[in-house]
Amino acid sequence: MSFTEQIMPIFRVTLEVLREAGGAVPPGVVRDAVIERVAIPRDLQSPDAHGEIRWWTEVGFRTGEAASLGWMAKRNGWSITSDGIKALEDFPGDVICQELRRQYHNRRLFRAGEFPSAFEQYQRNLGYARQLVHGGRNLERLGVGAFDVTDLYRAAWTQAVAALDHWVTQEIIDRAVALAQRPEVPRPNNFSKLSMPVELVEKVHRNGEPLDEAFRAALEGFFEYKTFQHPDKIAEGFSHVSKIKLWKSVADKLTDQDPSMPIAADEIRAQLTEIARRRNNIAHTADHDPDSFRRKKKITAREAEQTIDVLESVVIAILQALGDLPPATDPSIPPAEVGSLGAAPVVADAKRRGVIRGLSKWTEESLLHALDEYCPPEVADTLLAVYRHAEGHPAFRGYYFGQGVHPSATAWFSTGQDEAAVWSIYTGVSKSVLSINFEWMRNRGVPMDRLERLARALSVLPGWADLPERLAAADYARRPSSITLALAKPDASHIILRAMDALLAGDKVA
Repeated sequence: MSFTEQIMPIFRVTLEVLREAGGAVPPGVVRDAVIERVAIPRDLQSPDAHGEIRWWTEVGFRTGEAASLGWMAKRNGWSITSDGIKALEDFPGDVICQELRRQYHNRRLFRAGEFPSAFEQYQRNLGYARQLVHGGRNLERLGVGAFDVTDLYRAAWTQAVAALDHWVTQEIIDRAVALAQRPEVPRPNNFSKLSMPVELVEKVHRNGEPLDEAFRAALEGFFEYKTFQHPDKIAEGFSHVSKIKLWKSVADKLTDQDPSMPIAADEIRAQLTEIARRRNNIAHTADHDPDSFRRKKKITAREAEQTIDVLESVVIAILQALGDLPPATDPSIPPAEVGSLGAAPVVADAKRRGVIRGLSKWTEESLLHALDEYCPPEVADTLLAVYRHAEGHPAFRGYYFGQGVHPSATAWFSTGQDEAAVWSIYTGVSKSVLSINFEWMRNRGVPMDRLERLARALSVLPGWADLPERLAAADYARRPSSITLALAKPDASHIILRAMDALLAGDKVA
């Protein structure tokens, strides 16, 4: 039986213990109750390479994941939420573990390769801190006097704060990379303050280096000498990747976890500030008591444990407050309403070249070949006119040539508020279409009145008479695509380009 299979029933029993308790339970009490209910395999009772009991360490990881999903809370003890109870009911037996891993992997951010997620690394680092406390407590019981045993509690305190610092850095980088790969998702204003050296930009656009790898390397350099221990610095860091009011949102999450002990944003900041201040005193003055240079400040195992617990619960609440990024939109995929484009065109150019928005399968040559080979002349003329118009417009920012089954191109423009993917051309053997990306423009902050004007201007094309009404009913969350009859209309390109010019002129157009 694999290690994961051995942990599954233990995790389920842990949740059942919490359900029966009906409230917050100290982790040690939970551990003792689990031992009474389930037979722990002998090999899981032994310590791992870090001296931690294997099964309990793993339960700590799994319950941390469950807490990040809202199945549990770890504030003032462990407790199960209504979502956790529902999961116990909906997923019988060991299936609940499989569902936990599925949801956690789907909702959290993971690095490529063998690297654990930022939160998993954080849990491991807190585990090391707890082990230091455990070791110090045992040595105190033995009456060891060869050294100051309480220094282990100071080391645990420092380790826990370092774990927080490292997690914040990695979480910001992971989310920034994810946002870079989701250009259609609205970004916080501070996202644009994350710099990327020209050298790395050239690696992406000229040498075809994956955007995520290049951007991650740039961000690791950007944050190399920044620290995230003070609450103001943490909030400033997350402002690069989120628009939320961090500590207010975190306070709301923590209060929801234990309504009997509500907490305000300023109280969280005060807690974190004091924790960081004590860490600095330990690191820079050996924790000397300011009232007497002959002794250190007192510290207990319980104080160190409480600090670790506070930092764990705060990070879980931050994860819940930040939420999950929406799934990346693939510009290579046409809207569902387009239907089948037929077989993929056979293209003359199969080489992969770097383009302005990252590595892509198709190139300009393959797109133009498909238009010439498979489109009726009138349709090809209209699509070519739209395509060529983009490059000559002062607001043009670049093409993205897709990686899908069919050759495609998406044009990016500055809209005043941000950059947006305004239109996409999708080609196929059966048909080719022009999609106007109202949804993506709306998501990037293009004002509604400009989208309304664009819809009215395009409504004179065949098949789009009711376009303004359809878009308004959908809150502009659509990417309508032109039919062949519309693209073949003699003045279609003139209508489309005039509408595009008006959109990109913004408020200059009446």
